[in-house]
Order: sequence, then C-alpha cells, then structure tokens
Amino acid sequence: MANELKTRLMAAAALSGVLAMAQAAQAQSQEAGPTDLDEIVVTAQLREQKTIEVPFALTAYSGQFLEDLGIQEFEQLSAFVPGFLVQNQSPNNPGFVMRGITSDSGAATAEPRVSVFQDGVSISKSRGSYVELFDLARVEVAKGPQSTLYGRGALIGAVNLVQNRAQPGQTDAYANIEAGNEDYRMVEGAVNLPVGETAGLRLATRLKTRGGSVENLRGGDDFNGIETKAVRLSGAWAPSDALRFDVIGNYQNDHASGTSFKSIAYAPADPNTGAVLGGKEPWEGAALTRGGAFDGGKDLGLDREVWGVTGLARINLNAAWTLNSTTAYREFDNYETFDADGVSLPVLTAAEETHGEQWSQDLRVGFDNGGRLTGFVGAGWFHEEGYQRTPAQFDERLALAQLAGLLDGSPTTVGDRTLPLAAYPTVARGALAALLTPWARAPWPRRSPPILTRPISRPRPTGRS
Repeated sequence: MANELKTRLMAAAALSGVLAMAQAAQAQSQEAGPTDLDEIVVTAQLREQKTIEVPFALTAYSGQFLEDLGIQEFEQLSAFVPGFLVQNQSPNNPGFVMRGITSDSGAATAEPRVSVFQDGVSISKSRGSYVELFDLARVEVAKGPQSTLYGRGALIGAVNLVQNRAQPGQTDAYANIEAGNEDYRMVEGAVNLPVGETAGLRLATRLKTRGGSVENLRGGDDFNGIETKAVRLSGAWAPSDALRFDVIGNYQNDHASGTSFKSIAYAPADPNTGAVLGGKEPWEGAALTRGGAFDGGKDLGLDREVWGVTGLARINLNAAWTLNSTTAYREFDNYETFDADGVSLPVLTAAEETHGEQWSQDLRVGFDNGGRLTGFVGAGWFHEEGYQRTPAQFDERLALAQLAGLLDGSPTTVGDRTLPLAAYPTVARGALAALLTPWARAPWPRRSPPILTRPISRPRPTGRS
C-alpha cells in the first residue's frame, strides 16, 4: 500500500512537473523565441553533446529533476523512462529490463546485457550495480545496442550515472529530511567547500531506513525492510582552464530484512505447533523459515558493502585536442539468506555469498576544432576477480509429504490433524508409501528384469606393428 501510494504521488508530481515545464517553455518561447530553451548536455557518446544531437534512443534527466520527483533508486527511475524497467527483489538481486529483454543473472561468470556506469566506470555486475541515486548531475539511459561505446556487456542498453563533483572555489550546501509510514526515515545532504582558489572538496551522504512492508507472523523484523548508508567524498583540482583532476570515493552499506517469498497454495503457519497464522494473500503477512539453521547460523536478510575510488583527469593539449583519463578500483561483498519456497517449513533454505573486485584504466584523445568533424580514439584495460558461493539446505521428508498430497490447508496440516515439525519423519514415510502404492498395484505386464551387461575389457597390445 505504501509503495502504491508513493508511486501515485510520484506520478502526480511528474505530471505537475511536466505541466509546469510546458507552461514555462510556452512563456519563454513567447518572450525570447523557440531556440532559447535549455537542454541537458550529455556525454552518452563520450563527449559533450545536446540530447538532440545523439543518434540513438536516449532518455536523460538532470539531478534536480530527479530530486523534484523524489526519485532515490533505479526502480523508481524506471517508472519515468520508456522501455526501461528495474525490478528490485533486494539491493543484492535486481533485474534490469530494457525493451523487454531482461538482464538479471547474478552469476559471477555472467556478462550483463544492460551495462551500468558510474562516472564512466562500469559497475554492471548484478550484485554491485544497485546503488543509491543522490546528489547527481544527471542520469542518461541509452536504449539499444551500445557495445561500441560501452563494451560487450551493453548489448541491450546502458545506464550512465554522472555524480556531482567538487567545484573549486565554490561554497554551497543542501539538506533534505523525510519521514513517512512504515517507519520511513531519510536524511540526505551535501556540502561543497573551497580549498584555495583552484581546489575544492564535496561531501554528500544519504541515510535511509524503512520498516518491512510484509508482516513477519513469527515475530522479529518484518520482511522487505531496508537500512542503507551511502556516502561520497570527492575532491577537485583545476589549476587552469586546460587542466582538471578529480578523485571520487563512493561507499554504500545495505542491511535489509528478509525478502518475502510467499506460497500461493499454503497458508503461513507456526512450524512448531502447526497453528495457521495468516491467510494466503500477500498483505496478510508471511511466516518464512528462519535462516539460522545452516551455514553459520545467519538469519534471513542481506548484508552488503560496496565501495570504490575513481580518478578522472582532463588535459587540453591545445585548442582542438583533449586527453581524458579514467582510473578506478571497485569492490563489493554480499551475503544474503532467503527462503525461496515461501512456506514456513524448512523445505528449501538458501543463501548466497559473493565478492567482486575490479581495476580499470581508460585513455581517450578527442578532437574538436569547432568544425563539422569531431571524433576520438582511445584504449581501455579492465581486470576483474570474483567468486560466488550458494549453499542450500533441502529437507526431503517435507518434500515427500507435499508431493504425496498429504498437506492441506497449510504446510503443517495433514488431513484433519495439525502436527508439529517433529512429527514429519513419520509423515514422510507415509507419504512415500502413498506415492509408491499406486505404482505397485498398477496392472502392468510382468517382464523379466533386464540383464545389465558391460563390455569386457581386453588387454591392449604392447608391441608396435
């Protein structure tokens, strides 16, 4: 309900924003003519251009526009980008959909089909790509094959996040505080300070918490809650108009309560007593298996840490030639436990632990003398290391009881009796008998059992012919 209300408010804000922009554009066109409207300058083709000059489908929004709409994450952003959808199961498991094609594999060896970039650095690996959107200069979403510009991972499209950098010689700051239902709290702010006349520092942060949207019928934290801490520190040095150097450090930590998976066939119940705790509808709560029974005793939920450092350099060699360099290191560590079967009995409990680190270096020389001919040439180096571990626990006894049709009403109800979890070894034996009896009584023709044979090995000749 809270997400639906927020989506409606965002849609209303977007509509009012579009109307306000249209009125402002009409008034400005009447006063100054149709060519004076401001356009977002983008770098979708690795050089500064107006959006109308980009020869492929591109949606770009300024950071101020996103802030006016209250957009804080990819899932909300996708509601305002045609042909783009982001599904957020958890910050550790997002799905990016571009023009109907999904890129959601979390395998350490999988190459994403929708690339995500942050200040020119690829952050495309699924387990580290979902980051908070705050204190941004702009967001660019390029749709269609973009492998020429963004590498082989951008077969379907690319998303480019351009963050606000430190501004030498300037002083400014802002702060936002929000509160809402489900214990939602958010504090966000940034401050830019000068360091002399040619350097500057900028600190931006966001602290956000929200209680779970699905009630935990077994007690404890509700499901789908979030607790996010993100901070960014950047520095800039620009001794002249021809030289600029930036260093940007990003850090984000996510603690999310368990993701709510819920069966549509069995009502949530207490696994110890068999008492039904709620209905089958999603808003009636869930009673998932606690995750502390295996792999070190971790409970349901996510613990995720992502950080990286990026160095940017721009050197104007002369009036026509420019050298750009991007150097970056990035790392992420995640551990998430989840109950994928959606019932309160421990039929299937799983976890995922991932780690990734990457180094990259890009060099690019661009040419633009103000004429009709522009271009660039460059080279890049990218190295990545990572691993993924997916432990799982499966209880065959409970699976047998379920497959035999002995569970009705809830996962812990057998016939008209309600049994505790300790009784399921006996139930499983009865389930196995119920499954095998129809096969044993079937009027199948009797045949002699097949004789299993194998080729007789023969010694290989030892001499030469």
